[in-house]
Amino acid sequence: MNISVPLKLNLKEGMKTAAIIGDHHFPFTDEKTQELIDRFLEERQPDIIIYNGDLCDFYQVSVFAKDPSRVGELQRDVNRVKHMFAKHELIIPNTLKILIEGTHEYRFQKFMWSKAAELSSLSCLTIPELYQLKEYKIVHVPFEQGLLVNRVFLILHGDIVSIHSAYTAKRLYEKHGGCGITNHTHRGGSFYKRDRFGTWGWWENFCTCSLDPDWIRNPNWQQGFSLVHFTSHSRFWVEQIPIIDHAFMYGGRVYR
Repeated sequence: MNISVPLKLNLKEGMKTAAIIGDHHFPFTDEKTQELIDRFLEERQPDIIIYNGDLCDFYQVSVFAKDPSRVGELQRDVNRVKHMFAKHELIIPNTLKILIEGTHEYRFQKFMWSKAAELSSLSCLTIPELYQLKEYKIVHVPFEQGLLVNRVFLILHGDIVSIHSAYTAKRLYEKHGGCGITNHTHRGGSFYKRDRFGTWGWWENFCTCSLDPDWIRNPNWQQGFSLVHFTSHSRFWVEQIPIIDHAFMYGGRVYR
């Protein structure tokens, strides 16, 4: 598999809507925010849901100093990811589900390579097996391979973070060109550019994790998610939905 070539998703005729969520960082997710998003998903029934990385924090295999009380809880954290998958299988059963690995899923792979290389060939110690993606009928996209929709819109978790909202979106345009969306920054933002060849845009897709985890103070993060509506004629429309104080507005309605 060549991860330099994105997985391609070519949609059929008609309007298709993709919900893009990510950066849950279980067990550091915000449960109220997740419940709010789940209620919205159940009502709206998107055609596609893209889990855009960092679903599990993999705190236990990080290189940072760790709280000893959490060291033995990795299985419980992974189980919380699977609980979300099971819930989504019930509430949005006809939705195509795709997981794009993030930097924290990649953290687990790097730990295996550096600390237990002899075990890294075991299929049971891969992200698809840990998350049981086949059981939940979820398509797997490796870290930084990305998903290219209708040949015009690239979805990545990302590995770049800039200091301000939208700065990362600009850098991703400079790196990849074209149009796309990223998670990883835990912020919302957008960057647009028009040149002789067309109009381009990149977006930063918020987070769903707690804004006050115990390992960082007052981070410049924003919660939210995005809907991207695609037509078969290489057009798309990005709707960014920030969640503030466990509430957001969509279609003239307040969700709280």
